[in-house]
Formats: sequence, structure tokens, C-alpha cells
Amino acid sequence: MTSEKASVRIQVLGVENPELTTKKASGKGHNMSEPQKQVIPFTKSSFIEATLTDEFPVASTNQLRASSGTRAAVTEERTPLAAGVCYMIYVYDSNGAFVTSKGFKNLVDNTAEISLVPDQTYTFVAISRNINNYIGLEAAGNSSLSTAVFEGGIENSTTPSAFPMSMMYFKKNLTVHAGDNQLDVVLKHLTSQVTVNYTMATDMTGNIENFAYGTISPSYLNATCNLSDGTLTYNGNGNLALPVVYNTSLLPARTLAFSPRLLLNPGTSTGVYTISSITIDGETKNGLTIPNLSIIPGQRYNLNLNFKTCTQPVTGGANLSWAYPASGTGAVVDGATVPAGTVLEQNLTAPGADYGFVFDIQRLDNSFNMVVNGIQLATQEIQFENIGVAPKNVQFVDGSNYGETVNGVTVPQIFNMLGTATNPILRVVISRTGEVTMYGSKSAGGELFPLKLTQGSFNTVPWSATSNAVKITQIVQGATSMVGSGSGRKKIACTS
Repeated sequence: MTSEKASVRIQVLGVENPELTTKKASGKGHNMSEPQKQVIPFTKSSFIEATLTDEFPVASTNQLRASSGTRAAVTEERTPLAAGVCYMIYVYDSNGAFVTSKGFKNLVDNTAEISLVPDQTYTFVAISRNINNYIGLEAAGNSSLSTAVFEGGIENSTTPSAFPMSMMYFKKNLTVHAGDNQLDVVLKHLTSQVTVNYTMATDMTGNIENFAYGTISPSYLNATCNLSDGTLTYNGNGNLALPVVYNTSLLPARTLAFSPRLLLNPGTSTGVYTISSITIDGETKNGLTIPNLSIIPGQRYNLNLNFKTCTQPVTGGANLSWAYPASGTGAVVDGATVPAGTVLEQNLTAPGADYGFVFDIQRLDNSFNMVVNGIQLATQEIQFENIGVAPKNVQFVDGSNYGETVNGVTVPQIFNMLGTATNPILRVVISRTGEVTMYGSKSAGGELFPLKLTQGSFNTVPWSATSNAVKITQIVQGATSMVGSGSGRKKIACTS
């Protein structure tokens, strides 16, 4: 007679998005996922819009089997567990006595099985430090469930890691039967994570030129997790300010994306992000703080800092609007046919514009250029569509192109988009030092993204704080249209 056994295979479905548990925990209908927004003064004429938002993983619907064997549809939001992350499964009987344990490396040896006595109910506990080894996990649960613990923590390092050490936990009761059984594991982070991002508003000139370092607080470094329920006992100093890391060799830049920072605390509404020193657009600020950050255990956040300058348009700006139908390779302009290559132009002045010039385009078909105090923005027409005599020479900095589809996402041709005065499809910014930057939308009225020339680069144009002559030009190549407005900008004191 052959004794039967129950074989349990482990399937890691991912890491739970704490947003589900956050809403349950609030208990009062308060939406804990609402962005936390603040306006922080930077200088007299600039400020920071600081927004702390939850980072939402992709939602997926999974059928989870309860211990009774019935199936119930449950919609959960989760992220995948990274390949190579190690985790331990501890098994306890119905009395809480230790039965066995087994280590797994995600997506490497998940097919290994745990053999148990059939028709028994067991408690399965999974723990992980989110790293690619078993250090600190092997002996953690080798006792009764009521007393089993594992020691974990996070790193206090200025060097980014491919496996940032964390603490993750899962517990489930499961009645197993003879033959094959499956345990679906959804780990839960016991730490928090904050990813800091800096951006500069499109009409703010210059770059982030220097950045010393930043920290976020408060946090512990170590904690003890009770395997019976996943609760933590925090150890040591709980008011540590931990470094938020960025590769400063990439400066100067207009955007900064920092390495994620893990935090270990029981939850706080008084979190603080501190910038020791930063120089942006020629202005330096020391000891800058973003206070009153509400952070809960297990959640992932983005802290987005958008730097803005307070300006006003100066007199001398002008609206521009023309649309001429094609006539062969040329166009009909004011009732007369003009040949291809004819240059249309409009002149305007920008006196007293000590912060440069902004030109917003709401409609374009399908090229343009500008001349500032006698110098062109680009030596060639800035062309957004491939045509025989004038190939396209501009694209988004991220590599995407007008009129192309990448990964199922299509950016329309620029002549098929229509913007508004508030949300243009193109923006050209000339700084007070003559530096040129250009931004484009990937959808009508959508967000503006940085653009670059694929042939050559923008010229640095002469700009004066007293008087400037600006000419906006467009070469006729069939149907030709442009609607936009341009004006000089003057820096002013922020009013709030």
C-alpha cells in the first residue's frame, strides 16, 4: 500500500498594491489616494509645486481559491515580483507548530513543491527582504508560529541597488488534499517607497545646474516582523533622515529622476523632504524643505517637484494667424498663387523682456522658423513632416516621432492636431541668455514634451533686456498654415 501525499506548488502572483488596504483602513470614506499638494516659495520670483501621489500598479483580475476550495472573483491591483528575488515559505500545522520551510528564487525555481500530509489545514507564511539571497530568512520561522519572527530593514546607502532591501510578508491558511495543490502568494510591502522627480515648467528658462544632496525623514533602519500577523516592532532611532540618490554627473538638466527611497516607519503625517542646496536657472537655495508629507507603510509614492518662475508678458507681442490652400506645390496667398519656397513672415518686438520670449503655436502645417535680432533659431526650416524637398528634422527627446506608432501609441502628424491658447501643440522658449528650447504635444491639447533637432542644433540667439526684434517665418510647401502668439516675458515677484 502506497501512502498518498499532498504536493503544494507556490505561485507568486505579485506584490500587493496597498491602495486596496488603505481605503479599507480609512474606514470613513476618505480617499487616501488624493494627491497631497503644496506650493513652496523658492525665490521672490519663483516657486515649487510639490505633489505627493500614490503610484498605482496595473490592475489585474485573478481567481483566488479559498481554503474551502470554492472560487471567488477578486479584483486586485499588484506589481510583479522582480526575477531573482528570494523568499522563504514557512509551514505550520493547525496548532501553530513548525512543520517545514523552503526557499525559492522568483522565476528561477518556483516549480519546486512542498510535500505535506493530505486533508490537513496548514498556515503558510512567506517572507522576503526583496534581495537576491536568503540572508536573514533561513532560520526566521524555525519555532512555533506564535513566537516566530524575522529581522529585516532597509539600506542607508548613497549607492543605488538593483535589489533595494525591503521587508515583505504574506500569510494564508490552506487545507491541502492528496495530489497537486497550489498556493497563490501575494506579498505585501511592510516598508514605504518614495521616488522624487524634479521638473522645470516649460516657460522657465535655464537648467538645474547644481544639486548637493537630498534626504527624506523620518525612518528607522531595522524592524522585527511577527510571522503570526505581520506586525512590526521598530528598532533603534526612528527619526533618521535617509539620502535620496541622484547621479549628479548628468547635470545640467531640466529634469531629475532620483533613485527610489525606502522608508521604514509606522506611518507619518509629518514627513519631510530636504534639499541641502540646489542651483536652478541661476538661483541658489540652501536648506529647502518640503514638509507635512503623509506616508503610510507599504505604499509607494511619487514626490514631484515642478519649479516655476513668475512672469508677465510685455507689450509688443503679436498674434499670428494664416491658412493658405495648396496650388500645385505652392499655395494661394491673399488671392495670388505663390511658388513653393516663398517665405511668409510676421515681425514683432519685445521691449523690456528681461526673461526672454515665448512663442506658442496652436496650429501648424507643417514647418516654421524664427529670426531673433538677425539670428535664425535653426539654420534650416524646422520641419515636422517628411516631404521630398524638405525632410523631417525634429523629434521628441524620448525618440518618438510625429506620424509614427510605437508600442501601440500613435503620435499624430502635427497638421492633424489643434491646440488652444492655454494648451498649445508647440512652444518655443528663448531664455534671457538666448538659449532655445522647444516643446511639443503628442495629442491635441495634451502635455508638452521636450523636442530636439535631428540635424544640427538650435542656435544661441542674441537677446536683450531692453529691445528685441523677432521675425516668425514659414516656407510655403503646398498647403501652409500657422496660428500662434508670441510675447517677451518679464520676471516679476510672485504674489502668492
